[in-house]
Amino acid sequence: MTASLRELLERGAAGRPDTVIVSGAGQQLTWRDLHTQARRTAAALTRDGVKARDRVVFVGKNDPAYFGYLFGCALAGAVPVPLNWRLSAAELTAMIKDSGARIAFTDEAGAPAVGQAQAELPQLSTVVALAPSDRWPSLAAWQDPAGLDPAGLDPANQDPGVPAAPDDIAFQLYTSGTTGPPKGAMFTNGSNLRVLLDDISVAWGFTPDDVSLVCMPLFHMGGLAWALAGMAQGARQVIVRDFAPGPVLDTMAAENVTMAFCVPTMLSALSATSATTNAARPQALRQMVYSGAPISPTGLQAAQEALACDFVQIYGLTEATGAFAQLSAAEHADPEHPEYLRSAGRPYPWVEVKVTDSQTGRDVPAGQIGEIWTRSAQNLAGYWHQPEQTAAALTGDGWLRTGDLGYLDGQQRIYLVDRAKDMIITGGENVYPAEIEKVLAAHPALAEAAVIGVPDDRWGETVKAVVVARPGQAPDPAGVIAFCRDQLARFKCPTSVDVVDALPHTGTGKVVKPVLRERYWQGHDRRIH
Repeated sequence: MTASLRELLERGAAGRPDTVIVSGAGQQLTWRDLHTQARRTAAALTRDGVKARDRVVFVGKNDPAYFGYLFGCALAGAVPVPLNWRLSAAELTAMIKDSGARIAFTDEAGAPAVGQAQAELPQLSTVVALAPSDRWPSLAAWQDPAGLDPAGLDPANQDPGVPAAPDDIAFQLYTSGTTGPPKGAMFTNGSNLRVLLDDISVAWGFTPDDVSLVCMPLFHMGGLAWALAGMAQGARQVIVRDFAPGPVLDTMAAENVTMAFCVPTMLSALSATSATTNAARPQALRQMVYSGAPISPTGLQAAQEALACDFVQIYGLTEATGAFAQLSAAEHADPEHPEYLRSAGRPYPWVEVKVTDSQTGRDVPAGQIGEIWTRSAQNLAGYWHQPEQTAAALTGDGWLRTGDLGYLDGQQRIYLVDRAKDMIITGGENVYPAEIEKVLAAHPALAEAAVIGVPDDRWGETVKAVVVARPGQAPDPAGVIAFCRDQLARFKCPTSVDVVDALPHTGTGKVVKPVLRERYWQGHDRRIH
């Protein structure tokens, strides 16, 4: 049983010290190297006053240095909080403030936002630069042995020795809500991390001989869980900093990648590039896992033909430590049951799933649509400093409300039909219309606005704003989009704006989103994963 990041690191360093466990960006880290980096980071964190349960943030792209930060926090008893570098400076500042972090790690991608956050937040006293900076110390300078111990001891030997308890928080990930501020979802050692490292890693089929592609962002559960699951089984992680289909295909071929996890947007790009260029097919690839957005049958077939490997679909959400259900490779290839491909799979053996009436919470029969609920040790411990939001997500007896609408067949396969909370998934990023609608409400030319997801061949879904003009105003769609981009991350902003005379409403004045979406989705299979 592996019940902490400390235990995972120490077991690897003791059992396979010279095995390369992380590579990328011209670097190769063995378990021994990673252990040394983690101890250096832990010693520096402790020197700078970080105590057990303090939060430490990371704002940057995928990088092998991320793992020294992750495990260094664990050795110091601190809680790693990786944040989405694509967010606006205002959004990141709010998250850093909420976390209470006094130390941040960042690279050139996150530096502008972190710089603004430091200017606004007295709490953020230290920033460690993972890229050349004339403003902050580099990682090596921050870890300078001269500043770590007056006796000049090697900082690689200065493990603070903070023990890891089962109820300690292993990591905290911020997940946006439909209303209110972002929420810091907390995941414990003894429940969430243990299941990920011991059980989910096995369900995903990792072996010590595997080479795993990590192209999903490490600030998302998708990237973090995938990397940790592979490491738990001894697989080498190949870190992709920026996803570009041609270079990624070349990397997969050159590194003999055997396992990969992508969202459908990435799959479409990989298959299209493979079909139209001379990019080498990754011959060693044996399994592709996918999840996170709508995918059409034709898109899946194109990816299967291009990559020529087993395909596995997973379904879950951040609050459930990622995947809690899986559609196997055998079910993908079953010619007698093509309808299985419309399913999101069946829950893992240790996971309970049921469908409930979203108004009453009562169970509904098999085949009837309701809200998907799940219960297992995978469910988050709660939201940081938000007991009301925690109570809204988790029932008193441990069920997690997913917010997804769907039904179960007689074999417990999950079929999803829509999102109870209108969430949009575009290119693997979760976007919540209410957040964008709040920004649009401040536009001087708009009387009303509704945001929906519409089908997009590249991104699965993309964001559309349907707006009503104020009397005497003629809003320019490009200007409305620019207005949003001044305040929101680019991926959250509308890519198109339709100006209409009126929006459909219920008797109580709420916009009827299904009616609004109807004409845009005609002829499309609206599947959500």
